[in-house]
Amino acid sequence: MTAGGEQVAKPPEERPPRPKRAWRDFKRGLHNQNPLVLVSAIVLLGGALAGLQLFFTSGAYTAIPEKYLLRRASDDYMYVSYTMSSLLRHPPKVPVVYLLGGSTARESITSGPGLAADIKKDGGPTVQAYDLGSINQNYGQDVAIVDNAPKIPSILLIGVNVGRYTPSPGASMMQTAGRELLLNSPSLRTYVYHTYHKRRWSVTILPGIMNYLVTYAHDHRHQLLHLQIPDHPYNQHRYNLHSIHSVKAKQAMVTIWNKTRWPLFERNFKFNTDMLGELIKVAQARGLTPVLVELPNNHDIIGHAFDKPVAQYRKTLTEFAQTYHIDYVNFTDQLHIPNADFHDLSHLVEPGRVIWQKKLAQVVAQLLAKYHMGGGGS
Repeated sequence: MTAGGEQVAKPPEERPPRPKRAWRDFKRGLHNQNPLVLVSAIVLLGGALAGLQLFFTSGAYTAIPEKYLLRRASDDYMYVSYTMSSLLRHPPKVPVVYLLGGSTARESITSGPGLAADIKKDGGPTVQAYDLGSINQNYGQDVAIVDNAPKIPSILLIGVNVGRYTPSPGASMMQTAGRELLLNSPSLRTYVYHTYHKRRWSVTILPGIMNYLVTYAHDHRHQLLHLQIPDHPYNQHRYNLHSIHSVKAKQAMVTIWNKTRWPLFERNFKFNTDMLGELIKVAQARGLTPVLVELPNNHDIIGHAFDKPVAQYRKTLTEFAQTYHIDYVNFTDQLHIPNADFHDLSHLVEPGRVIWQKKLAQVVAQLLAKYHMGGGGS
């Protein structure tokens, strides 16, 4: 403004860009074919993606409380990923007991801390125990879990049942790209490429990270739009006494399994058996002690209906136990858990979990003493 009160216009370079002009400049930048501009953009994008990858693979993201990262209370995949990343970032000073398997393993015990407490009651040492069972967990995902386990003396309980042999090869191979677990696994990537000549370009877990971010935004879109922070404490159990199936419904499940799942078992048996063998080797190379464990099954309803597939995989388990000098534990045939304690054919509810966990704790306490982990009851 002059002394006479007149306004003086700002020089053009000092004026803030108008919205329309700014948008035109932005679009013009997108069409810029200058090689230096394109290279700079690629470098910046590559740096951002590398930083995002490192944020997850280093476990740095575990600085955020788990409840804020779960897509829902039943988010098994993030729970497992977060747990392993936390353990690798901050290794425990006591032995760890891991339980792997599908949702049957997830529902088989009351909790990891509950199992650790029962082990202590049975004369075992102080341990940290984790139930890492997750929906449709395959042996490829198990390899990724083990690849991210801290290198300390630990027991790896590999849960086995007929359902562990039905996943397709593609389901296990997807894990090389971080789907569904946000865990980087060089061992799995190397095995898949050298054995099956596939997933050659799966060098990062960015596809899995992107999938997680998109599904997180989708599942929490309402809260995010209202600037609310999602908050979901993990809920391990999906089944309880109030939601068990009737005897008739369970019997129908046996028929359905033999009709629809048995063909998948036969088709994918060799692949999954080979992947289990690789899992054992990776675990031993990392200093863990693998133990093959039969998961619960509803004998009252199943009877002898699954005898053929069970005999088929048990033969390979016995061979693996001998080849790799590991333990193969099967107390499900002797430990009678009644039909009333099963949600369906394999998922336990409250009373059954307590029974199965107590027996598992006794076995693990003996194994910890056998392998001289934790000072034997210290």
